[in-house]
Formats: sequence, C-alpha cells, structure tokens
Amino acid sequence: MKFLEKHSDTNFIIKLNVRTNCKSQKVVNNGDFLTIFLKSKPIQNKANKELINLIKKRLNISSNQIQIISGSKRQDKLIKLYFLENIKEQEIIRKLIL
Repeated sequence: MKFLEKHSDTNFIIKLNVRTNCKSQKVVNNGDFLTIFLKSKPIQNKANKELINLIKKRLNISSNQIQIISGSKRQDKLIKLYFLENIKEQEIIRKLIL
C-alpha cells in the first residue's frame, strides 16, 4: 500500500488525511493515504490526541510508540510507528482498517 512505508522490520510511516468534527470515528483506505474521521475539533491538540489514542487502541501499542513527524497542525499528517517486534505490513493494515 502506498500509504504505509516500511523503514525497517519494526518502523513504519503512515500517510494520513484527518477529518475532524465528524459524527463517528472511522478509517477509510484511499490508496495513497488513509482518511481518518475523528469526533474531536482541532482545538488545543484534541484531534491529535484522539488520533494517537485511536491508532494506539487499534494496533495495541503504547502512545510513546507513535510519533507525528509532520502535519501536527494540518489535515495531512505523517505518523511514525515503532514496534517492539517484527510485524508485517498486511497485519498493520488489517488492524487499522477494521
């Protein structure tokens, strides 16, 4: 998938487009990026916190294994994921897109 870039067996970068102030949380695969719909408004970093919590719960990792590397104040974001053990790209995609 184009939205998921592998840097090593345990490090990945995900390209996201985040939509805030939505009625429900959901993740949609748009090919080049994932669109994530969040309930929070982009005020006082609430949407970024909700985004990290959503990724954390779906991938079953801690929040310190998730880093916003660009786009912290924009809709388009790059997220770096650190895993403690080797994981396959297909497993990450399967967990993110339920």
